[in-house]
This record gives sequence, C-alpha cells and structure tokens, in this order.
Amino acid sequence: MANTEDSTGGLGATQQSGASFNRRVVLDVIRREGQASRKDIGDRVGLSPQAVANITQELESLGLIVSQRITGRRVRGQPPIAFSINPEGGDAIGFSLEPQRVSAALVSLVGEVLARDEERFDTSDPDRVLAVMTRLSRELMARARDPKRLWGIGVALPGPFDVPGMSFVGPTAFEGWRNLQLLTSLEQAMGLPVFYNTDSVAGALGEMLFGVAAPLSDFFYLHLSVGLGGVLLVDRSAYRGAAGNATEIGHVPVAPRGRPCYCGSEGCLERYLSLHALSEYMHGAVAPELGAETVKALLTAEDPHAVGWCRQAGPYLRDAICMIENLFDPEAVVLGGTGPRLLWDRLVAEAGPLRPSVRRASPLRILISEQDGDSALLGAAVLPIYELLSPRLHAAAATLAHHPAHVALAVTRDEK
Repeated sequence: MANTEDSTGGLGATQQSGASFNRRVVLDVIRREGQASRKDIGDRVGLSPQAVANITQELESLGLIVSQRITGRRVRGQPPIAFSINPEGGDAIGFSLEPQRVSAALVSLVGEVLARDEERFDTSDPDRVLAVMTRLSRELMARARDPKRLWGIGVALPGPFDVPGMSFVGPTAFEGWRNLQLLTSLEQAMGLPVFYNTDSVAGALGEMLFGVAAPLSDFFYLHLSVGLGGVLLVDRSAYRGAAGNATEIGHVPVAPRGRPCYCGSEGCLERYLSLHALSEYMHGAVAPELGAETVKALLTAEDPHAVGWCRQAGPYLRDAICMIENLFDPEAVVLGGTGPRLLWDRLVAEAGPLRPSVRRASPLRILISEQDGDSALLGAAVLPIYELLSPRLHAAAATLAHHPAHVALAVTRDEK
C-alpha cells in the first residue's frame, strides 16, 4: 500500500531523477490533446526528441498509449506518428470512502465508468469496511474487460493523515479507526497494489483529467463532502506541504468563538460548509448524514430548511473563495465533491456577488464540477496508473511480457 505522490506537471525535467515526472507529463499531454505527435509533445514539455521517443516507446509497450500515422498533413516522406490514450489499455478500481458510505467503480484509462456499486452502513468498524471493500473489489474484478490488465486499486478518503488529534476524529472522519492498516489487508487479499490519497487530491485529479479543470494548469479544488477539503494544483501538480496535509481548508477558523470543531479548534470552515453541517442544521448533531439524492430532492422541492442552510452557508463560501484567491491567485476555484451539482449551484448563488480579490478582473473565478459527485471516485481509479509510471518502468515493461496481471504490483513492491 502506498500514499500517492502528486499528479502530472507541465514541463518535463531533464535529470534522470525526473523520469517518473516526465512520463506523467507526457501521458498528461497526450490525454489533454487527444492526439499528439512526438514533435507536439516535445514542443509542449521541453524534452529532447530522444527523451520523448524513449518515453512514448515505454508507454506504448505497456499498452497505455497507441500510435497511428497522421494523414492529411502535407509533409515529405512518411506521415508523422501521433499517439493517443489506449481505451483498451486496462482498467482500475476506484473507491471513495466517506463516513456512512463506500462507493466503488471500475474505470477505464479514458475515465469511462464500466461498472459501479455503493453501500451505506456504519463505517466506524474497519473490519466491516475491509469486508465490504474486498467483496466489491472481487465483483468489479469479475467485470473487468481483461483481468490481466487490471492495474490496481485506488482509494480516496478524508484527511488529514497521521495528525494526532485530527486524523480519525469527529463525524466527518472515520471515528473508531486508528490507522489505515485495512488498506494493507485489502492489498494482500486482492493481490493488487492499493494506493490512497485524500479525497480532495483524488477529486482534483479527476477534474484535471476528465472534468472542468482539464484546460487549467494552476487551480484550487474545493471538495464538499461530509467534511470539507481542498488542494492547490500548481503546474497540474498537487502542493503537498511538509507532511502531505497542505491546504486542509476545512479546519481554517472563520468564525471567532464559533462552533467547537472536532479538531480541537473552534469556528472551523467545515462546521458551516459541509454536508455534515447541512445534516446538523436540519436534524441535529445525531442525525444521519444526508445523501446526494436526498439533498437534491430537498433543494428541488425548495425545502425551507435546506434553502435556509444554503442562505447561511453562502457567505462562508464567498469568504473562502476570496481567501483562496488572495493567497494563491489560481486560474479558477473548482467546486466539486460528493454533493450534487444542484447544491453547489445554490451555494454559489447565495455567495454572490463575490468579494473583490486579486482575481477580480478575471472572467473565470469559479468552475463547478459536472461529475455530479464522482470526481473523487474517478481520481481514485487513476491513482494506480500514475503510480505505475515510476522510475523503474523499464522493469515493468520487461515483466509485462511474462506476468501482465502483476506489472503494477511488481513496480510497487520494487519502489518500496
């Protein structure tokens, strides 16, 4: 099991230590462009023609990309070769874990959801969560187009990680858990590598690869779920911070002498802007969490309590956007999470007009996800592919010819 690194960046590195970064950059360019020649790639990322040739050859040998001659261009000699993502290049399993809910999906390299399932139950017992995840993994494996090209399992779950007094504390986290040992047990049970990251990082990755953030290089992603998370993307790479817990915006105090927070502080943003805050407003502190469909139905019916909460939460969103813009100057603030799109629409309406900030002249300040709650699930499924692109990719390519089902597993073990 491995906590993942950040995702792709914009310009290639020139040192051998940047091999992993360069492969991710090249794959990202091909994904963003849809089809790109070696020259196109080199022009975009600043790598030498030989470096681009080596990387595309490696990616093609693993079946992650496919090549074809470009027709229609007037050039001397043979038409150039263009590369695109191979939709048949393999699948991965993604999990999005929340208090009271486990969602799972089988996802292709191009973000197509091939199968999915969801279960709601008390997730405070890690053993029960492990049993459900193992069963769902086996069911999804059985539906993979080619089980030999199932690259691994990615898991998105609430952070922060490894912070005493904050991790696994409170109803917006996994109360009752002590660590993430169950993910190691899942890896052992399934014989596939398991990678994990915060739901906000996974959500940002999902939006960057398959959603509204695809054209952006520098953006801030705000993840609204049971709690509230965020992540800053710089050159399409997640800023991690000293211990990997950067931009934990849900625990930024916004209300002096405000509501006590489970982290030990008071007046934290997620106490006012989260699905748990909505549930608490409507039904009290012991109420069950509201699912996306329930929230959508309430807002569609103009339920006065749901609408009243949005009216109260909107100003907190307005202040949060102003703070994010003045601190980081992103191209846009991308709004996603496991809540329905309709909830974000209502909150943005209640947050208007936005406060002046360094982005005041920008025509693009807010983008709302079109994934309708699936950003983290899609991003989680991509984690194994991005971790596969390690400096030992040549070893994986050699292994592929003999044991295709265990390529990602071999790379993971070798990297540890």
